[in-house]
Amino acid sequence: MSVHPIDFHLNQDVFSTPEQREIFEEEAVFQRWLDFEAALASTLGDKGIIPGTAAREIVENARFDRLDKSLIRKGYGKSRNSLVPLLQALRHACSSEAGQYVHYGATTQDVIDTAEIIGIRLSLGLMYKDLREIETNCLLLSERYADTPMAGRTHGQQALPITFGLKTAVWLKEIRSHIHRIRDRHSGLRYGQFGGAVGTLAALGENALEIASHTLRLLGLEHDPLAWHTRRDAIADTACCLAMLSSTFSKIANEIYQLQKSEIAELFEAAPGQPASSTMPHKRNPVLCQRVQALSKHIRALSAVAIESMCHEHERDPRCLWAEWLSMPQICIYTGAAASYMKSILSSLEIDTKRMYENLRSKGDFIAGEWLLFRLGEKIGKMNAMEKLNKIVEKAKKEDRNIGELVMEDPGIGGLFSKGDLFMLDSPEAYTGQAVNIINQVAGQIRRSRAEDPQEL
Repeated sequence: MSVHPIDFHLNQDVFSTPEQREIFEEEAVFQRWLDFEAALASTLGDKGIIPGTAAREIVENARFDRLDKSLIRKGYGKSRNSLVPLLQALRHACSSEAGQYVHYGATTQDVIDTAEIIGIRLSLGLMYKDLREIETNCLLLSERYADTPMAGRTHGQQALPITFGLKTAVWLKEIRSHIHRIRDRHSGLRYGQFGGAVGTLAALGENALEIASHTLRLLGLEHDPLAWHTRRDAIADTACCLAMLSSTFSKIANEIYQLQKSEIAELFEAAPGQPASSTMPHKRNPVLCQRVQALSKHIRALSAVAIESMCHEHERDPRCLWAEWLSMPQICIYTGAAASYMKSILSSLEIDTKRMYENLRSKGDFIAGEWLLFRLGEKIGKMNAMEKLNKIVEKAKKEDRNIGELVMEDPGIGGLFSKGDLFMLDSPEAYTGQAVNIINQVAGQIRRSRAEDPQEL
């Protein structure tokens, strides 16, 4: 029986992806725990700490498909320990002699933390691929629409002309920063966990550090001699990184959502299979953008759990660990889902450039007010110009007239300009400043940076 949308079978992957689910599904997690036990047994056998025959038998049986599932289920019905029932099943699969050496010298947290690191690294690898595609889409949009004029908006209102490419260049630059963060986090999470009960590795004797290092090396990880049982900053940092990433996704999704409103109608989510309203055939609902924003809310909330989980007591504290272990798979799955949706949204985004132009011109010559302020400021001073134009703008609003007409009629400043001098008021689409040059510079920076990226993590 499934009770969480991540685990739904019929309405699958609304808030997840198959690839992210596969990383964190129960059997995959159990197998990573067993991989740790196999690596440990192999190392102990090589070092002569346990009999070689026992080590080989443990390695051979440390596969989930070889274990008695009913025994595991029964074990978890009796024990609330995260790992013990699985270890019991592994011992049961081995001979009584070999079973004595299962989990020799490690502690439960060593196993689960190491498996968590492997899972998060796999998850980040998937996100990295999606981010590269998202960046490609943003780059193409920025270059294609570098000189496409539209209204720039501040405080929810039309402000000055910009180009659509400038808007997407902001998205592009932020995605590039996230790519670097994901690479940094993937590299930073290269240390497995092996410290024994309290971080001293006392049970493994004088060669303990070598044993721990070799064990983790078999799993593709490095060993930090100082156990991070209570040092959870790297995990919290990763959670914050993903919360920031999802917030960028949410910002982009919200921008598309806002610009798809009927009164604006400049952008449209048009991913394949997008549903219309269930009762209003004239509507195209931005469903994926809304899902991205919903996912981001949960990711940000769960990242706070990961931060709170840094507050351990003494040498190990399951209260914090369990909270972290619950939050991180959800954070990774939700972020992976948001990335997948964002990739789909941007690759099929519909842009109505005609509507952008119409909206830009919809308020007459008001949107070129800054240009006029600085032209008038050159003649009478900026503050004097501001005072004068504030009055003219208010009059233009009340009388539903153009600013340029009122300027020419004004006895104080009308003589300062010819009608030709005010050309920009009639062509606000030309007042985009250095937008194209800025976009070209940003695109060049991104392309150079992309050339140095690995294809995968």
